[in-house]
Amino acid sequence: MTRTLVTAFVCLLPAFAEDASQLVFDRGLATANLNNSVGIANRSNVRWSLYDQGFVGDDFSIGQPGEKWVIDSIRTWSVPSVTGEDPVGLGSFYQDVRLYFGSEDGGLSPIRAGRLAVGSNATDNASISIKEAEAARYEEFGTMMRVFEVEFKDLKVNVDGGTKYRFGTWGLGRSVAGQDGKTYSWFTHASNSHRSQTRQDGADGSMLLFESSGHFAGAWDSKGKAWNKSSDVNVQVFAHKVSN
Repeated sequence: MTRTLVTAFVCLLPAFAEDASQLVFDRGLATANLNNSVGIANRSNVRWSLYDQGFVGDDFSIGQPGEKWVIDSIRTWSVPSVTGEDPVGLGSFYQDVRLYFGSEDGGLSPIRAGRLAVGSNATDNASISIKEAEAARYEEFGTMMRVFEVEFKDLKVNVDGGTKYRFGTWGLGRSVAGQDGKTYSWFTHASNSHRSQTRQDGADGSMLLFESSGHFAGAWDSKGKAWNKSSDVNVQVFAHKVSN
């Protein structure tokens, strides 16, 4: 009797297997040519903001055409500091943090969000992990600033292999003391792939601009506009493949 039940149960199992989660797309932080000490022409790291107009994003693809994948987590970085203020936690500047995601041919929608505790990296969403990137410091006009790693976990997003998807991170700014109507802007970390000396998957020198609603506002190359070289948003994607 027991053997019969076990056999029936095994036969009902779905015919698929899931691989272990792994780093499948790596465009992480640069480890060389950092900051102004190497000269502006050679500098690899940069940060971008659309201020009150929206946020800067990018795209990526994983796997090969015909494959099915599940994205487990997406890791990005932010540099929130402004002149004279270098917060110890993102919650000092922002009310919340959000991950936006969508297909290549449209706008983005928030798929993970969490409210930030004041003066802290803690959120009310256990699937969001924020910590200072201890080995990274960002220089702007001679001032060294903290870099924060923001990872959105347990996403369970189904995607097709070899297909591009768009993403972006953004946080609603808190009010700036003494400046009526002014809020802190979100800054996204990026780098130039040729000078980063780290793996820079999918780097094409083109970033994507989005309105605060997630509406796509166009592609953008920083070279010759706001910087002397092209750049891509830094991101790492962890996922597992589903085999039928």
